Amino acid sequence: MAVENVSYYCAPGQQMPEIEFLLSVLDAADCLLLLDVNNVYVNSINHVYDPIEFLQQLPSERIAYGHIAGHYTEHETLLVDTHGSAVIDPVWRLLGSAYSLHGVFPTLLERDFNIPSLADLELELQQII
Repeated sequence: MAVENVSYYCAPGQQMPEIEFLLSVLDAADCLLLLDVNNVYVNSINHVYDPIEFLQQLPSERIAYGHIAGHYTEHETLLVDTHGSAVIDPVWRLLGSAYSLHGVFPTLLERDFNIPSLADLELELQQII
């Protein structure tokens, strides 16, 4: 069983940082992590934290696999995880950082709509190590 780190857009009454919550869930459930790198990036912009520090705190042994995706920029301080656009360079770099920190893990390119040609998808897939 694996749980995914989710994107979220507001946190009224937040009682603990996202990373602390995620680590608590992983520990209590004794489960693996589906690391959604785009969600880390989106949340780091929306909630103003360092995504590398977030990745550094994750337990490597719990990462089962990963996701990479595009998102929509509603505003410079509000990104929406949509899986409907190409992965941007900062997210690719964050994936590289995740691989450097935790080793290479199976990674899925998510695209739910605005699906480009197969040739364009293949170019995007070639960026995943």
